[in-house]
Amino acid sequence: MHPIIVEEIPDSIKKYVKQIEKVTFPKQGCTSDVGILHTAKGRYVLKRTKGEKYRKWLYKEYYVLKNIQALAECRSPIVYKFVKTAEESWLLLEFFEGKTVREYLEKEDNEEKREHIVYEMGRLLARIHDAKCPEQLVSKQLWIHRMLQEAEYNLIHYKVDGNQQLLKQLQKQNMICKQEVLIHGDYTIDNVLVHDGRITAVIDWSGGTWGDARYDMALAVRFEDGIFTGKERACFFKGYGKGISQHEFCYFAEGLYEFF
Repeated sequence: MHPIIVEEIPDSIKKYVKQIEKVTFPKQGCTSDVGILHTAKGRYVLKRTKGEKYRKWLYKEYYVLKNIQALAECRSPIVYKFVKTAEESWLLLEFFEGKTVREYLEKEDNEEKREHIVYEMGRLLARIHDAKCPEQLVSKQLWIHRMLQEAEYNLIHYKVDGNQQLLKQLQKQNMICKQEVLIHGDYTIDNVLVHDGRITAVIDWSGGTWGDARYDMALAVRFEDGIFTGKERACFFKGYGKGISQHEFCYFAEGLYEFF
């Protein structure tokens, strides 16, 4: 069963892309259905979400992308259309050639090439954090306070990996950031694309906001499935220009992220 069939696609999207020749499907995430539309004009990415939580995230991604469009540092896709129906939300995006950093590292055995990509991933994140954050994404409330409130809401209303005890531990600790920056909010090896040995794009911007740079850094270097080695983690931090402490890593990647 295909995640998206042509007959389901809203008319306004079909009119925009003109003739759809075929739809192919990359590896699916758990938050949205994703299809690649092949048309006479080229390829597009089409995302569809259902349910309050994921529809909210897709709208947030649309809103963030519209506001960072002018920032070349972000390597973010162009947004073409956002459509809401009674039950679903749809987002039409620019297509980028490439595979995720996860897929690249799973298949690439050359240590030098692996370290180069991880180094570049760190360098790119530093440029994102240095970019001027659009006013629309800046909040008067501190990012950590917003995130802890959202974590509590998610724990009550949705199925999450975190629990009440972990949330209380996070709330007790003072992790206020001295200087907030533009962050991606989910800068993982699944959301950075590689093609021909270079990074081409950063996708899935629903967490983009004015926030704590350490959160992005922590999520980037998690030791997932043995893919990311200690040496590669060091390469990432070298590319970024500085590292984070083990305490900071645990708080963000193994604590706060469990609620999102």
